[in-house]
Amino acid sequence: MEIIINPSRDKWASLAERITNDNPEIERRVRDIIDRVRKGGDRALEEICREIGDPFEGGFKVTEAEFEEAKRTIGGDVRKAIDTAFDNIYTFHKAQMPGRITVSTAPGVTCIQKPVPIGRVGLYIPGGTAPLFSTVLMLGVPSLIAACPRRILCTPAPKNGKLCPELLYSAQKCGIADIWKIGGAQAIAAMAYGTGSIPKVDKIFGPGNRYVTTAKQIVSGVNTSIDMPAGPSEVMVLADDSANPAFVAADLLSQAEHGRDSQAILLCLDEAFARKVSDEVERQASLLRRREMVEGSLSGSRLIVLPDKQTLLEFADYYAPEHLIISMRDADEIAESINAAGSVFIGGYTPESAGDYASGTNHTLPTSAWARSCSGVNIDSFIRKMTLQKITAEGLGRLSDTIVQMAQAEGLQAHAEAVRVRMACVGPRKESEEGLISSLLRENIKALEPYSCARDEFDGKSTVMLDANENPYENGVNRYPDPRQRALKEKVSAIKGVPESEIFVGNGSDEAIDLIYRIFCNPGRDNVVAMAPTYGMYKVAADINGVEYRPVALNEDYTLDTDKLLSAADGLTKAIFICSPNNPTGNAFPRDQILDVARRFRGIVVVDEAYIDFSQKGTLAGCGLENVIVLQTMSKARAMAGLRIGLAFASREIIDIFTKVKYPYNVSCAAIEKCLEILEYDFAKDVESIISERSRLSSELGKIASVREVKPSDANFVLIRVDDPNGMYKYLVDNGVIVRNRNSVQGCKGCLRITVGTPEENDKLLKLIRQL
Repeated sequence: MEIIINPSRDKWASLAERITNDNPEIERRVRDIIDRVRKGGDRALEEICREIGDPFEGGFKVTEAEFEEAKRTIGGDVRKAIDTAFDNIYTFHKAQMPGRITVSTAPGVTCIQKPVPIGRVGLYIPGGTAPLFSTVLMLGVPSLIAACPRRILCTPAPKNGKLCPELLYSAQKCGIADIWKIGGAQAIAAMAYGTGSIPKVDKIFGPGNRYVTTAKQIVSGVNTSIDMPAGPSEVMVLADDSANPAFVAADLLSQAEHGRDSQAILLCLDEAFARKVSDEVERQASLLRRREMVEGSLSGSRLIVLPDKQTLLEFADYYAPEHLIISMRDADEIAESINAAGSVFIGGYTPESAGDYASGTNHTLPTSAWARSCSGVNIDSFIRKMTLQKITAEGLGRLSDTIVQMAQAEGLQAHAEAVRVRMACVGPRKESEEGLISSLLRENIKALEPYSCARDEFDGKSTVMLDANENPYENGVNRYPDPRQRALKEKVSAIKGVPESEIFVGNGSDEAIDLIYRIFCNPGRDNVVAMAPTYGMYKVAADINGVEYRPVALNEDYTLDTDKLLSAADGLTKAIFICSPNNPTGNAFPRDQILDVARRFRGIVVVDEAYIDFSQKGTLAGCGLENVIVLQTMSKARAMAGLRIGLAFASREIIDIFTKVKYPYNVSCAAIEKCLEILEYDFAKDVESIISERSRLSSELGKIASVREVKPSDANFVLIRVDDPNGMYKYLVDNGVIVRNRNSVQGCKGCLRITVGTPEENDKLLKLIRQL
């Protein structure tokens, strides 16, 4: 192998050239074969086989007897290896299976995408010098998972007419029964056009020699699609001095043995290392049975020494290899920066041959730099994505102006008239067949049948409770709690002035936050919008539920720009979170401003009022807007943080959905009983005291030189900006006072958040900060 030292960039194009044997005569022959098969069918196939000496006596199709013989003759160790590889490939490809997507882009407008298997697929398996039964698994398994209704396989047979038992066993594992012993361009033509015995297919898969590749490219331009452009196999290895030269040489040779036109490239940073690899290649190649073929491949392969890692990565992306092996210290980090490769193998113990056979990824990959624009074979290769849409009269009414304006601007009058003629029949807009809240729900939630617990099936009083398999001996907590928390809702209703049917009681407000994601947001598709900075649990819940989280920065003075907030939303935005008073900034937003967002946004607006009792801005609980969910808690003003009881106020429709989705006994008996007891206490004096201390604390902190700014607060805490937040935080901790360091939070650089304590606790805090 040639060693090339620090080539200039103007040489990269020639160094990235593949081994090619372009031959116009091959294309002419292939076109002739295709034309003969297209016109002559089975008869033409037999004639071609006679001409090239391929066996066909007894028919092309593999018989049941041949399958049975393969089962008997295959070796036990090979059978076990195929079974293991099948399981791994199945597991990885099954995880790729896409689901149905249903989106309400606007009220009354439903758009659907559903995966549909390709009806008829043809799998080509090369024969030649090495029968690639592993490719049967790589094509057969994803086509099996995709549930393609008709799958056929073509492969050339050896001179004795018998296919290897490993190939037939692999096909049986994949449920493929229709196999034809036919290869080359004629096999591609047979699958593209049909021959009488061999059916026409819709898409052809599989690698092959120059005749097969040329045939696939020709038929793909007519009436049959193909998996990808394909050429000779190739590997590129990226290595530094931490790599084992013997490993690298083995990887280069494992690709070189595919054929004389295969290519192996090493990129490294040190000439001495390149020479060690070169010596290892010579040593190991001398031991191979396919040495002559390997030497042909190595004559067009290269060892390239580059000056630094960045140049190495740039050349790798420029070459865009089929297989890329990274044997470097920071292999994981480098792998993440690679943009163009068919498949990447990370670390010294991840050989390319693992992907060829048994790791689970697919080995049918783009070559010849097609990795810049093509993927390897995967589940999507065997599936079509079909879209559907359904629009109600109201939905069309909402879109009519948009459609008409765009159609007229393009000069397509009939397009506009197709809308106008319908709107003339509809007249004024009618109410949607599906309400706003229902249109926002996930499809599985609409169809959900809630768990029916024993206490849900009985509503009344009884002295003998034998319905829930409880321990009958009373100790105060031996019975399940009321799953609907009727007594607590009655009390909260009286305090808040909100009907019981519009109240949800949860295990802290965090349960309600999680339910919002689970009810409205499709994982991996939908998104939510929130302010930044704000309560961190909104993002945590988004990450847990696989939902995109879109933060929108508050203004520098922590005020809310509603236009900017709404502009971050799109057709897949299911909720906007507004924390008011906001944690950690402490300020509340004007009630009218929040209502404006709710009226303009066709999704759920979540207003988190955990600190509302300390604010003069006023609650939105019971505001009457169907898309508003207000969250409150018993943890702050009502001093029940240890009970973990949160509240949600919303329309009866939303509360009914919450009740359907929540776990049956989400709040314990003890928590409900203690909460009812504590609610008898008048908290007004406590709240007044906290507000008074907040004012005093803010005033005194503002007088201290090390405190640069005290933010106005509507909550039971204050946010201060200091010169050295980390140092002040540590100093307070060392002296027994714990505050919250918010220095690393977006928009809160230099800030500490301080909860308002008792007068004595506040005095200790102030004394310590003054002494600092």
